[in-house]
Amino acid sequence: MSAGPEPLPPEEFRKLLEFELPRWNLTAPDTTVAALARFLAELDRWRRRLNLTGRLSPSDLVSHALESVLGAPFLPDGARVVDIGTGGGFPGVPLAVWRPDLELTWLEPREKRAAFLRHVARTLVEMGLCGSDDDVLFVRPRHVRWAYVLYDHAWSEARETVTAWLEQQRIVPAGRYGAWNYSSMEDALTMGRDAAARASALADA
Repeated sequence: MSAGPEPLPPEEFRKLLEFELPRWNLTAPDTTVAALARFLAELDRWRRRLNLTGRLSPSDLVSHALESVLGAPFLPDGARVVDIGTGGGFPGVPLAVWRPDLELTWLEPREKRAAFLRHVARTLVEMGLCGSDDDVLFVRPRHVRWAYVLYDHAWSEARETVTAWLEQQRIVPAGRYGAWNYSSMEDALTMGRDAAARASALADA
């Protein structure tokens, strides 16, 4: 749940973003900054009643948003990207805002979090970043009993078989769900960066 007493409005998140962008060596047009600020404000508001982020400060949310776009330069123009386990929106929503040319799918099995993402999609349409709701694809939410990777004696061999098949299909697995590997936020960001570089190399091959 949220750590602060009241959700921050978009204009306050915009100030935080404008302060942090140079520290991350990032630049963005005003429309992109405004869209990210709107998303973060909606996330801050929704997390008052849903556990979307844990007890992160507004500054932490801004950092997560900017972390989410660090891999954007490694993705080819118009690339098809699936964010598996989008949850509260990281990294899929900031990446969609930062790179509107991407064909990005948010995959979220938990109904309440999927409801938040549907709301975000409507907000992107309202801001003119998407032409219509049809531009945002959703997979039907399903209840997943186990949220983390479960290890057993067959895990290693099964994982090698699945990942080898995916790579034969030119699909680069990454992340906790995509690569069947428990990872922290920092690990997931590194895996995403490496996966983006491998996907870019495949596209150029």
